[in-house]
Amino acid sequence: MKTCLLIFTLVAIMLSSCSRDESSAPERAVDVPDQIIENSSITFSEEGIRSATIYAEYIAVYERLDLKKAQKLRVDFYDQQGNRTSVLEADSGAIQEKKQRFQAWGNVEVITEEGVKLNTESLRWNPETSKIVTDDFVTITRGNDVINHRCRPGGRRGA
Repeated sequence: MKTCLLIFTLVAIMLSSCSRDESSAPERAVDVPDQIIENSSITFSEEGIRSATIYAEYIAVYERLDLKKAQKLRVDFYDQQGNRTSVLEADSGAIQEKKQRFQAWGNVEVITEEGVKLNTESLRWNPETSKIVTDDFVTITRGNDVINHRCRPGGRRGA
């Protein structure tokens, strides 16, 4: 009986000395994604009507931040009748799916169904106005007409 008690005591001491102090455990880095998705798409809709579909070669998902960082992307924008109105292509972007916000960077090009082309280095999708907005230099091409515009510092250019 004393042997069993001695063994039980030794096992209890060993187990308590092996317990891990959770407060000293390293926290997960903020910039480590929860998921990585390749060759995927995300669709935004309003009242059941598709407003935009984002296609990307690479998406890093950060659930806690409602953030998806995308690389090599294309976005198809749609009107309230579900007709595609324009296509955007860019090197990278950030998507906040719950707020339906979208930003694009690097060689951004938007082409409307009418053939109007917008080129800039960055832009943002404003879901409240259904317009794209940028603070960067913009080139708009319509047929043979080319318009170049540089926004004032702190100014915005909507398209």
